[in-house]
Amino acid sequence: MAKFKGNSKNDYAEMLMGQFYANSLRNYKGDVFDEDYFRPILRMTGVRTLEQALCDRFTGEGLVESGVALFYNEERPLHRNSRKYGVPTICYREDAPEETLQAIWNDRKLNAGCRALLLEIVEAFTEKRRKASDGDALKGRFAELGSFFKLDDVEFNVLQYLFVRNCTAFADNPLGGRSHRGEYKLQQADFCAMCIDRSVAEVRRIRGSESRLRKYEFIDEDFDLRPEILSFLEGEDDEPLQGRFFRKAKATDILPWSFYCEKLQKDGALIKRMVRAKKGGKGVNILLYGEPGAGKTSFAATLAKDLGLEAYEILHGDSDGRNRGLGARLTGVQLCNEQVPEGSGMMIVDEADQILSTGMGGGFLGMIAPRGRNDSEKGQVNSLLDAIRHPTVWISNAGAEVMDDSVRRRFDYSVCFRKPSHAMRANIWRNNVRKLGLGRLIPDSQIDELASRYVTSAGGISMVLKNLKDLAPKPSEVPALLRDLMEPHCELMGADAKDDFLAPSRDYSLDGMNIKGDIGLQNIIEAVGNYWREAKDGTTAPDRPRMNLLFWGPPGTGKTEFAKYFAKKLDHPLVVKMGSDLLSMWVGGTEKNIRRAFEEAEADNAILFLDEIDGLVQDRSGAKRSWEVTQVNELLHRMENFKGVMIGATNFLSNLDAAIMRRFTFKLQFDYLGEEGKRIFFERTFGTRLTDAESARLAAISHLAPGDFRTVRQSLHYLGGSTTNAMRLCGLEGESALKKETGRRIGF
Repeated sequence: MAKFKGNSKNDYAEMLMGQFYANSLRNYKGDVFDEDYFRPILRMTGVRTLEQALCDRFTGEGLVESGVALFYNEERPLHRNSRKYGVPTICYREDAPEETLQAIWNDRKLNAGCRALLLEIVEAFTEKRRKASDGDALKGRFAELGSFFKLDDVEFNVLQYLFVRNCTAFADNPLGGRSHRGEYKLQQADFCAMCIDRSVAEVRRIRGSESRLRKYEFIDEDFDLRPEILSFLEGEDDEPLQGRFFRKAKATDILPWSFYCEKLQKDGALIKRMVRAKKGGKGVNILLYGEPGAGKTSFAATLAKDLGLEAYEILHGDSDGRNRGLGARLTGVQLCNEQVPEGSGMMIVDEADQILSTGMGGGFLGMIAPRGRNDSEKGQVNSLLDAIRHPTVWISNAGAEVMDDSVRRRFDYSVCFRKPSHAMRANIWRNNVRKLGLGRLIPDSQIDELASRYVTSAGGISMVLKNLKDLAPKPSEVPALLRDLMEPHCELMGADAKDDFLAPSRDYSLDGMNIKGDIGLQNIIEAVGNYWREAKDGTTAPDRPRMNLLFWGPPGTGKTEFAKYFAKKLDHPLVVKMGSDLLSMWVGGTEKNIRRAFEEAEADNAILFLDEIDGLVQDRSGAKRSWEVTQVNELLHRMENFKGVMIGATNFLSNLDAAIMRRFTFKLQFDYLGEEGKRIFFERTFGTRLTDAESARLAAISHLAPGDFRTVRQSLHYLGGSTTNAMRLCGLEGESALKKETGRRIGF
């Protein structure tokens, strides 16, 4: 219940009540079927005063001669002589004066006199409240609303009427519905029009979806004021109007274009050209979507600065930290679009997911319970996009699939933001170190290592460095403290804290490896280096050969370790994806993950290493489901068009689809170690020499791979005491025996 309801003490509200009630008295000519219509009269005058006014107006011989007598109650007529004339009577009830007024109004002979009497009472009350309302705070808030939202006279009058209806003794359409005799009575719009002295057509226009009161969500579909508007008018919330919807963005942390990768720089250049080309109040809708913390908001701020435009942000939270509703955000966009001078500003709609999510949701719930809006709501969003007068950047963390096609096609340009590349992360580290004055604690020489180790967002890097500064550590404490702060954050966010995972072991060597191929290893390394150089020089032909490599062979033969060595040798980062990492339980999810893996590697200018690739591209001839075919097709397509270097590794060559085999430029087989290889790995891994007898025993052990030596070393490390070659050889024999058991059934 609004705080004024039924007992308003506000002079301006009561003045409005008097004005509207007087208009209804003048305009309404029919019977009243609800005595609540007369309730405002009792607010304007007391019961005894009303009784006296009725006595003065409706007593005398003329009344009796007209054929009606007015009684105070059954025993006391207002006119002492009425009974002797034997005329019909109207009983005045002190406990229900509204019913007496209703009876008098509905009497055709008394109606004109009743109307005149009530108008006298109302006009006197209204004039008294008008004089008292000068400087009233409510009057000022109405004026502020009308000016800020550019309401026309009819919209303003309807707003006043709805407030009075909610917050005073004014009844909610007491002339509506049907009488007990089935007579038609007024609709809500008719009664409102009568009270504000406007046509019904004008009021119905205000109730339509194109009116400002509906577009800005002042009123709902039931023609009621929304609570937040009532709260403002009643003074319960004194936040300035503009500050509720939009504000100028703070001009801090504007990053230079060198901060962004080459692709984003090209995107930015094209967007700026598009904005400058628009004339005559035509806006440009730009969509920035994708991974959270990938720099979308910073990108928008850099755009605005470069274009020389003031950035206006549409608020998505209030001063108390509560999220704005959809209606408030749509209102913010519309207001900013209308009120910012043409050619002076850029609107930034951050966290736009709620506004733009007009299509099907993703995942299982999206399949059984679509979250898309109805056609009316989609139409509202589309109309909003069509009406944009300024360059407007819409920022969403959701994928494009949550938007209806009709919404997507209204964006003039879109940029998909993925996880920051290594180069971008390095720039984020450098920028934050410089901004926070931490150069003495984190020298530039460490930045690349930090960017490689912690694959996280700009927000995470900024937060950790701010906390580091607050702790004021000694220089010697910084490496450990950074690790202690960053690793829990990476774990929380599901990001990688790679440490040395992507670097080959310190004692790694090709000596002893049993790698077979038509072309020598050094020649392959040189060929890949030439591939990178051609790409960097930009001198490549349109039909430039792809560079995909296949590593195949038994488990533990060194495929993954060689990929790390390969990347380090070529001085390129390595993006590692397991086949199981890319598989998704959702239809289409695996294809999306495959695409993202290639895009991530391309953005980082990295080598993409797909380990256990057979899980993704098994022979399609044995496929039983459509998605088993589509995920193979997606991988083949990406391999065909990838501009970088891709390495696939498998333990099961025979499982691969035939088509993928044709897409590998080089194929390397990693086989079990030969006799010389076993000796080299034994002596290098255990740091010992073999006797002739031990060498012969080692040579007799079949199916040994480099990984077996590491496994045995680790198992013996924790036994304590001294270990002998005999113990090491025994361990290797055990590893070999396990492989011979591979073909036997395991289980109960």
